[in-house]
Amino acid sequence: MLNRYRSNVKGYLEAIVKPLAKIGITPNQLTFVGLLISLLGAYFFAQGSQRIAALVLLFGSLVDALDGTLARLTEKTSRFGAFLDSAFDRISDGAVLFGIAYGGLVKWEIAVIALIGSYLVSYERCRAELAGSGTLAIGIAERAERLLIIIVTALFNRVDIGVYAVAVLAWITAFQRLWEAKKRLS
Repeated sequence: MLNRYRSNVKGYLEAIVKPLAKIGITPNQLTFVGLLISLLGAYFFAQGSQRIAALVLLFGSLVDALDGTLARLTEKTSRFGAFLDSAFDRISDGAVLFGIAYGGLVKWEIAVIALIGSYLVSYERCRAELAGSGTLAIGIAERAERLLIIIVTALFNRVDIGVYAVAVLAWITAFQRLWEAKKRLS
């Protein structure tokens, strides 16, 4: 859902990455920094500091948006860069949910259900696209929406509600993608 606003912020993101490109920062370096920031957010969740974790993740999501912009701007897009970004996103998703559960902010069972649903959404897109479905970036709660839910609810010290919402919405998205993939691939 948030993908439709990507073109509205493109100019702002490019203005941020131009100085980074001038000093020689690479897209993969930004991807790595984004992962480290997410891991820091997970650490703050594990410590029970929801608001700090939310602010760290908010900053991390900005950095996460910059790597692709930098790659396109500097013409350094690569299949490995896209793979690395996707792999680090999965690590980040898992670490954040682990930190939330480890910090006792939500039951482990709910965190696991949210994690499996989140991973399934990503897997279905990848697998369907490899099978020839075309771009399968559909659904009510792609990664950006799920992360935004976690950030907003954590700002109100209610990340537990966010994880419950992510658990439900990720599975709805997984079923939406399954249905769409069936239509496209049958």
